[in-house]
Amino acid sequence: MKKQKGFTLIELLIAMSVLMILISIASPAYNQLFSKQALVASGERLFQFLGFAKSQSIKYNKKVYVHFCQQGSTQKWRMAMSEDTSCDCFVENSCVLNGAQHNVILSDGNLVFTSPSDITFTGLQASYNPMRFSVNAGSITLSDNNGYKLKVIQSVMRLRICTPESEQLGYKQC
Repeated sequence: MKKQKGFTLIELLIAMSVLMILISIASPAYNQLFSKQALVASGERLFQFLGFAKSQSIKYNKKVYVHFCQQGSTQKWRMAMSEDTSCDCFVENSCVLNGAQHNVILSDGNLVFTSPSDITFTGLQASYNPMRFSVNAGSITLSDNNGYKLKVIQSVMRLRICTPESEQLGYKQC
């Protein structure tokens, strides 16, 4: 009698069951890691965007506004750069600076959140004048599903990222 090589159906079912158990154990940790990384990415994006607005103000020697817009009553927020005092970040070509549209996601409402009470800039907008130390001071706090928070603070002197409660995510406490 010739011996056949391979796995039986029972062996394959047991291996699949063990694999499914391992995946179900690892899934929450993976989701938490993914959520943390999305929060850090949003905080860094906001930091870079505000720095870019400041440099554009100096480059073009004009006042530049960064608008923070919420889509209706959802948790989705965008930020846009403009030379106008008002614009809608969700309307195409509403926020334009020197003919170019600078419009990015601030929070997606799924992994990263913010609210009007988390934004301390007057009128939900930051403004930058080309003169030194002439900025609209304020801050924005971003959070995720796991309770982690990042705060981007624009003071008269500098722009920084920190955490409101305790040192976490690689940032110091505010």
